[in-house]
Amino acid sequence: MDILIISSQSLLYLCFSFLAGIFILLLVPNNYRPDIKIPMHLLSIITVLVPVFAFIPVLDITFYIAPRIGLFESLQVVLTTYTIGTAWILTLFGSSMLMLLFASMKSNEMSMFAKIGILLTFGLILTEAWTSHASAMDPMKGIISDFLHLTAVSIWVGILLIIGWCSLNHKNWLEFLSWFSKVAMVCFVAAAVSGMFLMDVMVDGYIASWQVSYGQGLLIKHILILPLLFYASMNGLIVKSKISKDPTFNPIPLVRAEGFILFAIFTITAFFSKQQPPHGDYLASNAVSPLFHLFYPNIIDSLSTIDFVVNINTVYFFLFSILFGGLIVLSFFKKASIALSLLFSCLFVFSIYFMLMMSIVVP
Repeated sequence: MDILIISSQSLLYLCFSFLAGIFILLLVPNNYRPDIKIPMHLLSIITVLVPVFAFIPVLDITFYIAPRIGLFESLQVVLTTYTIGTAWILTLFGSSMLMLLFASMKSNEMSMFAKIGILLTFGLILTEAWTSHASAMDPMKGIISDFLHLTAVSIWVGILLIIGWCSLNHKNWLEFLSWFSKVAMVCFVAAAVSGMFLMDVMVDGYIASWQVSYGQGLLIKHILILPLLFYASMNGLIVKSKISKDPTFNPIPLVRAEGFILFAIFTITAFFSKQQPPHGDYLASNAVSPLFHLFYPNIIDSLSTIDFVVNINTVYFFLFSILFGGLIVLSFFKKASIALSLLFSCLFVFSIYFMLMMSIVVP
């Protein structure tokens, strides 16, 4: 069930991104973006899938309490008394409103349709933030931080996904970059600041949290930001120069690469939804992460702390990270395939991760 929940949460976040990206791009004038073709049936499918994916955690809790009171009674209790159940009912209502909006949409009212659609999408994201671990631990700060975090990343990912996979050409790319670079920067800052607030609510000691699964996921997510920033910089700065010199240069593969990395970050965020946050005496109530045990198999307890030491392995992986970072840059200038560029990005992330983990000592 854990795998199903992680998958459903990843796909739910992806649906939010698609909806946000579609509605925002519909509000952008045609001369400020490439020509795009958005199949209307795709909007309907995504909207239907939102309550389906959001229902999986509800089902998980239902199955957990069903042996005691029965399946249908458990479902009724979860939907009427649990926050996650009430939030799902609101999600179903919001998705139904979106479907009615699609059914009544007229071609000459596209702008109004997009404005209402983006507001409903933000409402759906808010219901998801309401069910988060952060909201249970600190309702005000948790809900606001989680909502801002998910909204910022959904806007950034959504625009990239639609431009990367629904564009008919790369016409007006400089005009597109003129506004999207600013939007991406605002989204990154908003995600970073809200992420720090979420960590303040949910994590007691960032480095110490690496000993449990939640902290491991958080570390990998943060390392993934490094190649993400590279692709964002390429798209925002160097691509602009390349297109100015060579109008035939196609920037779409870079956009897709950036979107892939952002989706990987979304997947790791979904992984958090099934892990207990490292807050309080978490080592006493959480098993040590299997990943952490690979590097440090000794017994860990609540008094364990983490220190760092430089050794030959950390030097090796530091050099590997430089090598693969250089290959990412080289693959861009040599116009290598997106698959090769992403492979180098993965190896770069693995190198940084192994460098950090192999430098750990637990006194």
